[in-house]
Amino acid sequence: MTRTTRTTRSARSARLLLAGLAALALAVAPAAAANAAAAPLASCSYDLGTASLVCVDPGEDLNAAVLAEQHLVVIGPGAQRSSATPAAPGTGARATYVQTQLFDDAGYGGAVFQITNSGACNGSTVYQFGPLSSVGWAGRVSSFKSFAGCTTKIWSGPAYSGSSFGYQVNASSVGAMNDLANSVTIK
Repeated sequence: MTRTTRTTRSARSARLLLAGLAALALAVAPAAAANAAAAPLASCSYDLGTASLVCVDPGEDLNAAVLAEQHLVVIGPGAQRSSATPAAPGTGARATYVQTQLFDDAGYGGAVFQITNSGACNGSTVYQFGPLSSVGWAGRVSSFKSFAGCTTKIWSGPAYSGSSFGYQVNASSVGAMNDLANSVTIK
């Protein structure tokens, strides 16, 4: 009889423990989801030549992180020389040029996803990046800017298909394509 009582108590304790853990998980899950939804989105830089991705939290210097992690000196907007930026070739870092920047918000605001490459655009070579979901940027683009002689086009499909907007140098708003981009081409 003692053995049966212990087994019943153990089973009851295990059920109560599992029920308590399930209740705790249900109580914590909405708070965690709310915190994730409220978390600011990271800015990222992808280099086409090296196929390298660097992302930073809001407020961090994206181009400094690219230099530190990939040994690439970003040439373009927001790439101001500092004491950490090599002043001359031969320092172990190579130059990469911003070709396009995609922004979370209209009017070039919010987090940025920039695509860089070893040179300027020539008007005929088309560079592609997609799907944007591979870097957490699907359905986020609201505006874009192009640099280094490039123009940018965004596509709703992950493989450069579907509805599109561009080729343009800059777009402070992408109109009906707002938050629908899943791939991008640059030429």
